[in-house]
Amino acid sequence: MAAEIRTLSRGKKVVYVANVGNWGDGLIHKGNEQFLRANNVDYLQMSRSTVESIVDSVSKLGSRLDGTILIAGGGGSWCQKWNGSRRFVEKVHRAFDNVVVLPTTFELPPLENANNITYFRRDNFLSKQENPNSKFCHDTAFYLEIKKDSNDPVIERGNFFREDREKNPNARTYPDNLDLSLLANDSKPITPFFQILSSYKNIFTDRMHVAIAGSLLGRNVTLYPGSYSKSVDVFKSSIEPNFNTSKLGQW
Repeated sequence: MAAEIRTLSRGKKVVYVANVGNWGDGLIHKGNEQFLRANNVDYLQMSRSTVESIVDSVSKLGSRLDGTILIAGGGGSWCQKWNGSRRFVEKVHRAFDNVVVLPTTFELPPLENANNITYFRRDNFLSKQENPNSKFCHDTAFYLEIKKDSNDPVIERGNFFREDREKNPNARTYPDNLDLSLLANDSKPITPFFQILSSYKNIFTDRMHVAIAGSLLGRNVTLYPGSYSKSVDVFKSSIEPNFNTSKLGQW
């Protein structure tokens, strides 16, 4: 992915737009920032609304943003329940020389007649099926460099299950459940996310980024399915081959 971005951005301006979402999306965003800096990609970060406004303005003038590429943050917003990323890329892609969609789960198909878009998928199952020309790269939260707590975890079990519309209809309800990802949005610092999880020895969740963070911390993680195959697909593609303290659960 780094090689692809370096090739496409050579001699051009780079605009980076983070995916909008919850605290778990914040892990993706910080991973993107670390990745781009580490690979010496000089970029200007903008919000979706700012980019949409600029594109609207130049389009009215019959122009486009020549010599500029767009890097669109990845995540889970290319699906039936959440499709904001797809709608954003669809609206603005024609104004740029190239668009790079960072590692994403594709439940919806790629845009038609959009030859200037390079897609990266974060699993080799549903996303590969729906977007076969996409290229595989791990979710960028795996790129995070985190400082592990040297203290042993003090709480035996933590339940961190979804309480939103992506919740599995067969999911059980836990009275002590904490849907960690809903406590903040993508713009908040991510250190507290890891600090909370580091207190737990065994982490049970259907939140993909809770599972990723717990795996990075070396905790015992059991990941349960959500309402579609996103989290399980990423588990099989990235967590299972690399983290032996993590496993899949069943409802």
